[in-house]
Amino acid sequence: MSEQEERQQNISPGARLVGVVIGCVFGGIGLTLISFLWSQPFGGFHSPPLFFRIIGSLIAIPFVMVGGFTAYRSLTARGSRLTGVRATRKPSPTKKRSSYACPHCNAPIGEESDVSPHGDVKCSYCKKWFNTHSD
Repeated sequence: MSEQEERQQNISPGARLVGVVIGCVFGGIGLTLISFLWSQPFGGFHSPPLFFRIIGSLIAIPFVMVGGFTAYRSLTARGSRLTGVRATRKPSPTKKRSSYACPHCNAPIGEESDVSPHGDVKCSYCKKWFNTHSD
């Protein structure tokens, strides 16, 4: 078992605590909103209308669900469930580093040359403009 797989198996208590805190914050926001909306008497002074109660509840329910799920999974997580799957690294093709040169005087582009996002460059030797993307 590689070092990375061992780290995935053993989740630190600090990482669990962060997940639980984030989950409780999101869940608490949702529960606070729902309890505020529905604890106010109907028709009272400064009480939200039914439309706002329903829309607010529909917004708060995902907060409660995501927060509760995050806190629950942070407490019960056992690490990576993909222990049988091995990551295979494909060798990256070797790319030749292309060096650009001025088509007018064949001088190479210097390190301090500015290149625009469109590929326009001003040659520091002959002071003519050219584009690196052109054929």
